[in-house]
Amino acid sequence: MTTMQFDEGAARRLETTYMAPDIVKQRAVTLKLLALSAGETVVDIGSGPGFLCDTIAAQVGPTGKVIGIDISPAMVEAASKHKTHAWLSYRQGDATAVDLPDGCADVAVSTQVLEYVADVDRATAEMYRIAKPGGRVLAMATDWGGTIWHSSDPARMAVMLRAWEAHCADPRLPRVLTPKLAANGFKVGDVVAHPIVNMRLGIDTYSEGIMMFLANFVRRREPSLDVDGWLADLRSLSDQGRYFFASTRFIFLATKPQQS
Repeated sequence: MTTMQFDEGAARRLETTYMAPDIVKQRAVTLKLLALSAGETVVDIGSGPGFLCDTIAAQVGPTGKVIGIDISPAMVEAASKHKTHAWLSYRQGDATAVDLPDGCADVAVSTQVLEYVADVDRATAEMYRIAKPGGRVLAMATDWGGTIWHSSDPARMAVMLRAWEAHCADPRLPRVLTPKLAANGFKVGDVVAHPIVNMRLGIDTYSEGIMMFLANFVRRREPSLDVDGWLADLRSLSDQGRYFFASTRFIFLATKPQQS
């Protein structure tokens, strides 16, 4: 199971965030690293609003197949509404128990999901199981301990970021993901760092979306914290031209060895 669930409202907010230019650029980087070919079968574990699946489907073409799996029914419904390719489908499912046969996928993808899964070892074992011999895997995760966010009150910012770390199972997963993949049989190749940097707030920025997810999460979890003051400070810094946010995603590329 994952640590985070999305109702219909949260699904809509995430969809808006994933339409921001920062995440559009991230998807372009992801697609380039996948190096997809026509006719390939791709499974996206934790497919969210489905934007990555849709672009993958366009690349593999009608001779290929794309399956998006998400634990959230709201996410599956949202993604299904805007799919445009007949060879793309979505289904509800758990990353630790993927309802697909062994060796069915040329490529398995999981972006910004594994840090939310309590049993990452089981999830990576499932990716190994569904991958064909010689199949490829791309796993992306954020190290939330490396987030840089300027604030007029650094102590309050530190408290907010520490509280936010509880939103996922392992906020520092990239530091240990290579050995976890290797322990399940994968041969890990390149690890690529992809930064997101914002110098202002706006609905077209990633940090605007994540700021509101963080605020809502912390309000529920630790209502004594000054969330409104934190938000007001960030907006003021942006208005003054003094805003800075940076977060790094780490993209792990691995293969399942050919069987002898």
